[in-house]
Amino acid sequence: MRIRCDLQINGESRKLILIPGINEPLEHRALKLAAYLLFWPQDPAIDISPKIPALADYDFLPDLMALDDTGAITLWVECGSTTMNKLTKLTRRLPQGRIVVLKETERAAQDLRDELRAKLNREERIEILAWPGRLFRDWVAALRENTDVCGETGGLLLNVVINERIFAAELKRL
Repeated sequence: MRIRCDLQINGESRKLILIPGINEPLEHRALKLAAYLLFWPQDPAIDISPKIPALADYDFLPDLMALDDTGAITLWVECGSTTMNKLTKLTRRLPQGRIVVLKETERAAQDLRDELRAKLNREERIEILAWPGRLFRDWVAALRENTDVCGETGGLLLNVVINERIFAAELKRL
């Protein structure tokens, strides 16, 4: 299912279309929408092309990213599952940019944090954000093919109305 979003966040309006990739579940697009809202002030890109000059030395793409005025990557976001190999390469190749992984549950986030501590030299470079409790399930259930979201976001907080449903969540940082 393609999700067409009409977003009115923090006094600004944008439109966003989340097109499923090959075998991409709805949950992954739900994480991407949440990440987009969390990083709203940076106007992150979701539809990312390998032709972007900042990605010339990468053999993989982020789920979301933001660039500064010079075209350098300031934010790299992975949603859901990602490989340790990818995270290891990112900590080396992206010394100044912020690296964030958004997970569906606190348990999944803690498992990733434990794996990073065991296998990665610079594990502190990777921020892990997690949905608390069962809120992610509610978020996914609220999505429709035509999704309207309005409200405010800031830091780790989503305080929005999504398809006429009030939704407030503060994500956890691990």
